[in-house]
Amino acid sequence: MTRDLPSLSLRAGPPHASIVRDPLPGEHEDDGRRSVWTFPPQRILVPVDFGEASARAAAVGGALAERFRAVMTALHADIIEAPAYFTHEQAKAIERERHGARSVAERELAQFVGRATPQRARVRFVEESPATAIVEASRAADLIVMGTHGRRGPSRWWLGSVAERVVRQADRPVLVVRAAHGDQAPEAMFGRPLMVAGPFTFEGQAARYAAGLADAFGGVMAETAASCEQDLVRERDATLLVIADTSTVRTGWFGTAAEKLIRSCVLPMLFVPHSGA
Repeated sequence: MTRDLPSLSLRAGPPHASIVRDPLPGEHEDDGRRSVWTFPPQRILVPVDFGEASARAAAVGGALAERFRAVMTALHADIIEAPAYFTHEQAKAIERERHGARSVAERELAQFVGRATPQRARVRFVEESPATAIVEASRAADLIVMGTHGRRGPSRWWLGSVAERVVRQADRPVLVVRAAHGDQAPEAMFGRPLMVAGPFTFEGQAARYAAGLADAFGGVMAETAASCEQDLVRERDATLLVIADTSTVRTGWFGTAAEKLIRSCVLPMLFVPHSGA
């Protein structure tokens, strides 16, 4: 649920990332699930695939963690498996290589995050498919900040991506950023959030969340919501598109006018579900 934002100053410090192999505090609370998320976020999850988009996500996640004094965790997921036709000895060799690959991945992840943000962070490597790993890890988080690449242009960058799967399945806010905005200061993303109008209720938590982010970074919410592409053209100063209640995404939202708006938008997007609080 929304809380008043405290007045906080950014903390300076050298890059630092710690490798975490055991569950983070709170991950096994309530059988590994937390029924609600909070604002300001206290635990921020940043999935990393070592691409430019995830570097941007780490920078944005770091800025948010600094502002709200939150714990930031960078997560890399990959599956290292021996082919079924391998012999027993070959499989054992692969198993030995897996441990070495894990250590290398963790070190590289720590270095990657350290280059992207000066914010202190924890890094984790898990052997699982990325979307599944992100959703599982998000149960102990308040916010997911992740990148998407957009290799096929602004009209097709969203559908079918890991980001889409996470938004469909996670019950936490998801902030989706693009590598193309990497030359901007992370704080600029929250200068003028724009709500999306549609056949849903866009008041309440999503609006307060967006307004809270804008206020924390010296920005201001756009005065009117967008309901079509022309609205985005008119709202030239918008820096972030905000979509409420992601249950609609999981139950047939795609195919509506809202989907067309999102597909055509090159802005970062914040999906805010109901917290249940």
